[in-house]
Amino acid sequence: MEESNSTNKRRRTASDALHISELPIGFITDVSAYLAKPSRAILAVAFSAPSSSLRSNDLIHLPLPITTAIISASQWDTLDFEDIERELANKLKDDDINAVLKSINAQDVLKRLKLCGCINIKGHGLNLLQGSVVLEQIDISLAEKNVYQYIEPEPKISEEVVVPILDSIISADGCSLKHIQFPSMFRRESHIAPVLGFQTRYNIQFLSREISCAKCNEAAPDTYWMNDYLIINKTCYDCLAPLCGDCRRDDENGGFSLKWCNACDKTYCTDCVTVSKCAYCSDKRCEGCAMKACDECGNANCENCLYTCDCCKMTRCIDCSPDEYHHCGNCSNQNCEDCYNGKEYSVKYCEECDSENCNDCRLKNVKQHGVEGCCSVCTVDLIPLLLQQQAKLAKEVEGLTKDNQELREKVESMSLSTW
Repeated sequence: MEESNSTNKRRRTASDALHISELPIGFITDVSAYLAKPSRAILAVAFSAPSSSLRSNDLIHLPLPITTAIISASQWDTLDFEDIERELANKLKDDDINAVLKSINAQDVLKRLKLCGCINIKGHGLNLLQGSVVLEQIDISLAEKNVYQYIEPEPKISEEVVVPILDSIISADGCSLKHIQFPSMFRRESHIAPVLGFQTRYNIQFLSREISCAKCNEAAPDTYWMNDYLIINKTCYDCLAPLCGDCRRDDENGGFSLKWCNACDKTYCTDCVTVSKCAYCSDKRCEGCAMKACDECGNANCENCLYTCDCCKMTRCIDCSPDEYHHCGNCSNQNCEDCYNGKEYSVKYCEECDSENCNDCRLKNVKQHGVEGCCSVCTVDLIPLLLQQQAKLAKEVEGLTKDNQELREKVESMSLSTW
């Protein structure tokens, strides 16, 4: 009898539980306003159909009022997946992208789409954009903002899937597409042929629109590709301002121009983003891919032209570091000449075993393989460090023993006080 009452109680509790969909629509809509746009759309999709139909192409054919309320509360001209957690973006598949685009009526309203982090899509989820005449920019590089564009392992996006969709967009009367950011993998020999064919077709279509240069307002911006870089047209990644060949060149007087960042592979106009040159190699970096100043001369350099010593933490440019930095053969530690073979845990060269390693890696090697894994010279060098570590561990054990004793005394005193 008691068991039956308990079961009924559990059943009543489960049946009486409030589901999130039963909350007031206004409350959920207000809460969703605090989410990034992609998360907002994903939430709307989650309300639109039961989980069993999430993979259906007919998803959202009968949207719930809450779905409509969430979507209608926002403008959907821009959808940037950089705004959501990277782990979530990495998990999204084509069906998810398709559902999001369908929920916001992307073909009619979406002007900018950036699929940062969506490394698990092949491209089928973009089918809803076929023939779009409102889309102005699509970034399918999948790379995070202000990082090198090469993604490893290679993402799943397919040029055989994406190019036909892009072809349908540029073939539509009234095409508005101004900027395409391709994945770096499309530059590889095994991928590039279909993309170059599309690029030729896009160039013809772009020039036929007779778009005026944003600076001189006369010459139409030209389009081209250079070396292994797919450059559809010289247009600012941020404001989409196109510039002709004459106007986009670097202006020594600081005037309006276009500059390309060698790091993130994007082109910006000088009104939107500041792009600086490395003092040594002249590579350009946008402010998001910022360079660092040399601690000695103060000149800004890219990371390829700077050395930071792991001992003294000094950062020097190549001009201020005439002596070669010494690198550990097992880790990323490097030392300047002043710290080489000098300080504890610095990189040291051993003539007997012909190795150049930091003491930290040598200690790890001893812990894993014993002293047999080191030559006699390295072993002698490590004896003082091993003794120091032994003393440090002994001190830690002593402290833990003392803490344990104090805890025991407190427990005993508490037990006596309860009697």
